[in-house]
Amino acid sequence: MDEAGDIDTALLAGLGCDDVSLRLSRSYAPETSPWRVAAYRFDILVGDEPAGTISLRPGRTYLLTHLAGQIGFSIEPAFRGRGLAGKAVKALLPLAEACGLTELWLTTTPDNLASRRTLEKLGCVLVEQVTIPESYESYARGERLKLRYQLELS
Repeated sequence: MDEAGDIDTALLAGLGCDDVSLRLSRSYAPETSPWRVAAYRFDILVGDEPAGTISLRPGRTYLLTHLAGQIGFSIEPAFRGRGLAGKAVKALLPLAEACGLTELWLTTTPDNLASRRTLEKLGCVLVEQVTIPESYESYARGERLKLRYQLELS
């Protein structure tokens, strides 16, 4: 059993899609997680080279379904434009299903065109635009709106 929950370690070690593999860098128990739910953070690897990070936060709180998203990803500038974020999300789907999720909520800001394209290529459906509350951390950085996308899992 890992710190975040009772997930098969073979599943955590075998996540990948096409030329992307995921390496678990940290698992969080709810009490230590920045999202206050069990969570997993992975390095996105192309070969042995780190190309970014991706997190799965399988909770169903307002914070995750409306603001932070149940998946968050970041690709290093040198690796952008190759579709790696989409491949990393696809690689995480077996873990999301193992966590009992039947749908995923992903969010982005309206001006993040690369993220929006990634979500749309994955088949995510734009559900709505929500106002960021002043109490949410990104409000202090100037963010005011989030776009909520839903991805149905099979």
